[in-house]
Amino acid sequence: MLKRLILPLLVLCAGPSVTSAEMVFESQLIEIQVGYDENVVTGEFPFEIKDSEETILSFDALCTCLAARVEPLMPDRSAKLHWKPGEKGLIKARFDTSKFVGTVDKAIELKLKGREPIHLTVRVHIPQLIELEPNTLKWEKGGVTDEKLVRIKIKHSEPIRIISHSATNDQTYPYKLKTIKEGWEYELRVQPTSSASSGMGMISLRTDCKVPKFKRAVVYVTTRPARKERSQPAPAK
Repeated sequence: MLKRLILPLLVLCAGPSVTSAEMVFESQLIEIQVGYDENVVTGEFPFEIKDSEETILSFDALCTCLAARVEPLMPDRSAKLHWKPGEKGLIKARFDTSKFVGTVDKAIELKLKGREPIHLTVRVHIPQLIELEPNTLKWEKGGVTDEKLVRIKIKHSEPIRIISHSATNDQTYPYKLKTIKEGWEYELRVQPTSSASSGMGMISLRTDCKVPKFKRAVVYVTTRPARKERSQPAPAK
């Protein structure tokens, strides 16, 4: 059974308080270190109203994975939208991290009457138990079809084994998976059969990891035209 790891919330308050007219936030950025088996985390953006009243028109998370609400709530459990000087509150963010790994930024847009919108950022750091270096292999259309390598390393306290693998386009992108150290280190080698046309594919690696988000790792392969060099302006005469 996996041990649930919860690390403390870190609130960055570098420099002076962030203000938007009369609504003063302690910070517009919070950072959260997420345990590898956590799927939901919350963060808070405390604020205080200074000098004059403020009216919140809307508070929208810019991603379905993030939910926002204003606290404290009204007695009828609705959001408090009208604020007087001296009152304090907070914007609470609830982040579903189940589909993310690595460092991810998501924002809440807060609109105030007669003011510019405020953007509040939740930054989460989610451990990557299966490291793919790199996770995308690229070739140029019409270029050399050289073999490229993905190094796969397990960054966990216990081994994670690759138990099966498959590809969406293995005729164009044949591959070989080599075990370096069972449960800890692997190599994936890919060499296209041709670069005559653009193409892409996906190599899926299924594991025995007990954490759902790490039961599958994906390597992307693609062949694309080379980027055209930007034309340089003619020298002045």
